[in-house]
This record gives sequence, structure tokens and C-alpha cells, in this order.
Amino acid sequence: MRTSVPDSGKIVVVDQMLIEDLLARPDAYTKSAGSGCLAFAYRKEESARHLFEGWNRAQFGDVGFLPMNVAPDAWRAILRLLMHEELYLPSFLADCVSAPCQRAPERPRQRETFTSNGADRHAQYSKLTRREKQVLQLVSEGKSNKLIAAKLGITEHTVKLHMHNVVGKIGVSNRTAAAHFYFEVAPHEAQQTALD
Repeated sequence: MRTSVPDSGKIVVVDQMLIEDLLARPDAYTKSAGSGCLAFAYRKEESARHLFEGWNRAQFGDVGFLPMNVAPDAWRAILRLLMHEELYLPSFLADCVSAPCQRAPERPRQRETFTSNGADRHAQYSKLTRREKQVLQLVSEGKSNKLIAAKLGITEHTVKLHMHNVVGKIGVSNRTAAAHFYFEVAPHEAQQTALD
């Protein structure tokens, strides 16, 4: 286990070699992270998927994922997200959210048609961080990643990571569906979300 204490919070990074211990003693790891972030460093997708499926999010909270086999720029961007306690969920795991991976089928959910009640959609929207809401708003305005990055003072890659997290949290498969979700759920938010 490696621990780093950046200015904005604490990150406890657990290597994939410790996955069985992490799943056997999750309370020890979450206690070690305290109010900071718990992240799982992986090289193989199977390890990340195994943790994702075996982790009790309701009891122990969410875990961030830190891929160790990506380009250095992407790795630094993901680490920056973790430092600000914004968890990164790889696309292959986000796919598990919308279509459960190798599990018994759960009750079918209508994702992109938004037939669930407004309270459910608003609950999904409320899970987004302030920055994710800003990115989603700008995406719904048809802005490119480059323009969003310039407007928010972040990199294009960070915009992509935020959008990836948004898509996973609201349960859609692409930007267009995310924009439709935004117009359905947050039309009044468009005037209220202040951009820095």
C-alpha cells in the first residue's frame, strides 16, 4: 500500500497485488484513507472488474481506479482527479454499470429514454460534482472539448475524464444522450450554474 498526502486531500493507492486483502478487509483500507480517497492501481482489466464487482459501495463508499498502463498525460490527469476526490471510473467498468458484467441480470433499467421518474433523474444529477455539472452544461450547449477546456481552465483530457465520469454516473452511453439528460433534468440549472 502506498500513501500520498497532496495539499487537497489524502489518497491511499492500493496495488492490484493486494486485491484479495482489500476485498477481505475493506474497513481497514477505508479507515486508512479516512476522509481522503481510496484508489485501486491496476494493470489488468480483470483485476479492476473483480474489485468493482466485489466491492460493497453501499457499506464502504466508492473506490477510484488508477490504470497503470496508460499514457503519462492520462495517468497524471487521473491522479489530479483523485487528488480532488473525484473518482475515475474506466470505460469498461462504466459499461458494467449500464449492462452488468458477468452477473445475474438485475431488474431492467431504462437508461437513455428517461422513463424513470423525475426524482430518480434528479438524484442521478445530484451525484455529479460541481465541475462535472459545468462540463455537462457546456456539452449540452454543443461546445467541443477544446472550448470547454479553455473556458474552464483545464486540459482537454481532463474534460474527457469529467465527461466519462458524467456518463457513468447518469447511466448514458454518449455525449448526445448526456446532453438530452441535462435538458430533461436541469433546464433551470442552465441559468444557475456559475462557471469560473
